[in-house]
Amino acid sequence: PASLEGHRLAGHRLAGSKANRDVSTMKHCSLIALLVFGLSPLAEASLGAHYAAHEPLQVIANKVGPFNNPSETYEYYSLPFCSRTKKRRREDFGERLVGDRKVVSPYEITFLDNVPWRLLCEQSFSQAELRMFTHAIENDYYFEMFIEDLPMWGYIGEVEGEDVLLGHLETVRRYIYPHLHFSIGYNTDQVVSVNVSTNPQRKVDITEEFDGTEVAFSYSVEWLARLDLKWGSRMSRYHDSRFLPGTFEIHWLSIINSFVLVLLLTAFLTIIMMRVLKNDFSRYMEVEEDEIGEEETGWKLINGDVFRFPPFANGLTALLGAGAHLLCVTLLLLICAISNCIVPTKRGAILTAMIILYACTAPIGGFVSARLYRQIGGKAWLSNALVTATVFPIPLVLVFTWVNSVALAHGSSAALPVVAVFIITALYGLVALPLTLGGAILGRQLSSDFNAPCRTTRLPREIPTDAPWFRTPAAQMFMAGFLPFSAIYIELHYIFASLWGHKIYTLFGILFLAFIMLIIVTAFITVSLAYFQLAREDYRWWWRSLICGGSTGAFIYAYSFFYFFHRSSMKGMIQGSFYFGYMAIISYAFFLMLGAVGFHATFAFICHIYSVVKAD
Repeated sequence: PASLEGHRLAGHRLAGSKANRDVSTMKHCSLIALLVFGLSPLAEASLGAHYAAHEPLQVIANKVGPFNNPSETYEYYSLPFCSRTKKRRREDFGERLVGDRKVVSPYEITFLDNVPWRLLCEQSFSQAELRMFTHAIENDYYFEMFIEDLPMWGYIGEVEGEDVLLGHLETVRRYIYPHLHFSIGYNTDQVVSVNVSTNPQRKVDITEEFDGTEVAFSYSVEWLARLDLKWGSRMSRYHDSRFLPGTFEIHWLSIINSFVLVLLLTAFLTIIMMRVLKNDFSRYMEVEEDEIGEEETGWKLINGDVFRFPPFANGLTALLGAGAHLLCVTLLLLICAISNCIVPTKRGAILTAMIILYACTAPIGGFVSARLYRQIGGKAWLSNALVTATVFPIPLVLVFTWVNSVALAHGSSAALPVVAVFIITALYGLVALPLTLGGAILGRQLSSDFNAPCRTTRLPREIPTDAPWFRTPAAQMFMAGFLPFSAIYIELHYIFASLWGHKIYTLFGILFLAFIMLIIVTAFITVSLAYFQLAREDYRWWWRSLICGGSTGAFIYAYSFFYFFHRSSMKGMIQGSFYFGYMAIISYAFFLMLGAVGFHATFAFICHIYSVVKAD
C-alpha cells in the first residue's frame, strides 16, 4: 500500500540519522581513549569488512516494538517468529544503554548472490501465538534488523478496514507480512547500503486465529551496484537533500531569527542597564553618605547587607557545584560532537560519552562547591563535597529504579542489564566520587577569605514588603524562565523529536549555537532581575539568583507535557514512565546548569557595582 511505502521512505530518513556502527568492533579501551582524549577516528574507511563472492553475510535481528512508543522495545524473538536461535551478537556498552539485544537470524545471504525467492520456514501457530501477532499488528509494531551494522526497518503487518471513529468493526482484517525483500548495495567488495521491504501481495490473513494456522516465511535478495558510494561515506546517502525533512531550511531560518531577536533584546537590555547604572553611579558618587541615607533609596542603601551570607549555604554551594559540573559536561559533549571526536550517529555513543565525561570532569563540581563554601564561612567541607557528589545522582537513581523496574516487569529490552548497571555504578564509585572529593580538597586549599567590597553590618536591615505583584519572587521566576525558554523553543521541538521519536539529531552546530544563546540570555535576565530586586532594597539574592536562573528547567518540563499529549502519539505505562521520568531528570539538570550560570553572573555583577561606588 501507499501508506506502507511512505513508512518505508520514512525508514530511509531514519537510517540516514541512525547509529553509525562502523567502529563497533573497536575495543572498549579504544572507545574510552577516543572519548576522553578526543582522538579522531583515523582511517575510518579502512575498517570496513571485505567480502569475496558467495561469502555469507549475517542478518542481525535486534528488536520489535510499537512505532509510536520508541522507548517500548522488546527482543525480536519475543514474538513467535520461526527458526529461533540462541546465538547472540555481542553488543558494545553504548548499544546496551539504548536497549539493543542483537540475535543472529536464520536468513542466509551470500555476497553478490541474488535470491528471487527462498523459503525460510513453515510454521504452525497456536491461538496464543496468533494473538501475540494480532496484538503487535494492532499496535503498529515494527522490527529492526542489521546487515553489516547498517540498520533497516519494516512493519510486521497491517490492519485493513479499521474505522477511525467507530473503532474495530467486524470487517476488520489483520494481516502478517511473511515475506521480506532485502536490497543490498555494494561497492567492489564492500556492503555500502541496505534496505528491507515487505510484499503486500504475499500477506497472510490471521484474523480468525485458528489453532494450527500455517504461515510460510520467505525472503528474497537483490544486489545493487553502488560504485558512487564509498564505504567511509555509506551513511551519506541518507543525508542527501531528498531524505532531509522539508523543513530543514525553515529550521535554519527559525534559529537565525531567534538568534537575531535574542541578540537585539540582549543589546537593548544591556544599553538600558548601562544607562541606569551610569546614572546611579554618578548620583551616588556625588552625594555624601549621610545625605544618601536621608534622601535616596535604592541598591546603595543595602551595601551593609548585600553580602550577608545566605542560609543553608551547604545546599546552595552543592547545587552550584553540581550545576557547574553538568554545564562543563554539556559543553564538552557538544564540542566533541561538532569536532567529530565522537561519532554522534553511532548508537549509544552520546550516552557513553556523557557517562565518561561526567566521571572525568567530576573535580569541577567539587572544586566550585568547596571554594565558594569556604569563602562564605563553611566548615563542614566533607559533608559539602558528599552533597555535591550526590545531589544529582540520587534523583537520577530513584527515577532509573522506577523506570527499569517497569521495563523489567513488562519484559522490555529497554531495561538496562545488570552488567551495564554494575559498570556505571563502579565508574561512579571508583572515579566520579573520588575525583569530586579531590576537587573539593583542591578548591578548599586554593580558596581564600571572601573580600567583599562592602562591610556587612551586624544587624540585618528590614526588607520592604510593599512590592508590586510584578516584583514578587514568583513573577520574577516566571519572567526569568520564560525569556530563555522562548529563545530555544523552536530548537526544543527538534530535540524532542530526536529524544522521543525515530529521528536522530545531527545538527550539533545549531544545537551548540542554541545552547550558547540560552546561557547568554539566562545570564542577562538573571542579572537584570537581581538589579531590580536590589533597587527595592531586597538583599536576598543568593538563592533567588539560583532559582531564577534555573527556572527555565520548569518551563522545559511543562513543555514536555504539551509535547506528549499534543505533538506525539506516545501512550502506555512503559513509554510514560520513561518519558516523564527522564524528562524530570533532564529538566532538573537544566535547572542546575542554568542556575549556576545565573548565580555566577549575578555574583560578578553585584561585586562589580558595589566595588565602584563609595561604601564603608
